[in-house]
Amino acid sequence: MPVRLLVALLLFASVAHADPTPLRFATVAPDGTAWARLFRAMARDLERDSNGAVTSKWYFGGIAGNELQMLDRLRKNQLDGVMSGGILCMRLSPSMRALRLLGLFQSRDEASYVLGRLRPTIDAEFAAAGFHNMGEAGLGSDMAFSRQPITSLAELRRTRLWFWDLDETLRVQLRALGMAAIGLPVEESAHAFEDRRTDGFIAVPTAALAYQWSAQTTYLSELRLGYLPGCMVMSNHAWDSLSVEARSTLTEAAGKFAARLEELGRTQDAALLSTLFARQGIKQTPVSAGFAGEFFEAAREAREATRDKLIPSQLIDRVTGWIADYRAEYPRGATSTPQHPTPPAR
Repeated sequence: MPVRLLVALLLFASVAHADPTPLRFATVAPDGTAWARLFRAMARDLERDSNGAVTSKWYFGGIAGNELQMLDRLRKNQLDGVMSGGILCMRLSPSMRALRLLGLFQSRDEASYVLGRLRPTIDAEFAAAGFHNMGEAGLGSDMAFSRQPITSLAELRRTRLWFWDLDETLRVQLRALGMAAIGLPVEESAHAFEDRRTDGFIAVPTAALAYQWSAQTTYLSELRLGYLPGCMVMSNHAWDSLSVEARSTLTEAAGKFAARLEELGRTQDAALLSTLFARQGIKQTPVSAGFAGEFFEAAREAREATRDKLIPSQLIDRVTGWIADYRAEYPRGATSTPQHPTPPAR
């Protein structure tokens, strides 16, 4: 057998039997949830479409630590990627904090539109921080799940609502709003409510279901407080170590995952807010025009008071301008809309 042919066959056999590239992903999302099923679907897509060349293992429920600890593990190459519930996203891409502005976003469509306009900036900020952005998805509108009904701004302010202690953007705004909200780790949230240290939760509907906060509370205010974006991020070290083919396969799998996550959020929000929360015994309290007006004005004042502290004024103005443009192009009724009056965009 010619030497060249023998060498070629040996090289082919080496590639064909090469060990797969294992990727380690982590998330605070609990196992056993619809979120976890999507993560596993992505893992199957990745392994199938790469013909077994790339595999992945997911660490659920904060096993790898909270999101800032996960970020540290990414930097130490102890993890390859993270699906973030917003905290890590905003740490690596400060412009994503604009999605957390209270009293602005009243539908997934508005947030998706602004997120799309911000995407080039987000990609650049991730890259500058040493990470690769695999994609973003909206996780939904923050709402108040509580022990007692919340029907006015005064009641909202004095209700001790739990919020994720790592969410510094939300913390600053809640303080400016004069709210008695209490920041604690996710793992302490349920116990804090049981011990009556808190009176409820600020959470998106899908998270309230996943963490069973909706099963603990009795009331849900229909007021949309803010919006929570998520993202999937990989370290540049992990990304650069992949072949061109593996990167392409991973990008496609991540794109499918992001689309599925967005669709899951929309579907679950619709089901939860229309019937499923009611079946759990939750009573939804409508938002009067007076309550909505008070909140939107207070949120506007809070934005003005916190300008440039976490979000540059120029970015706030760009985002509010985009929302105004979106609402002009898609008037109320042309897209998913809130159950209460829509705030002015500026």
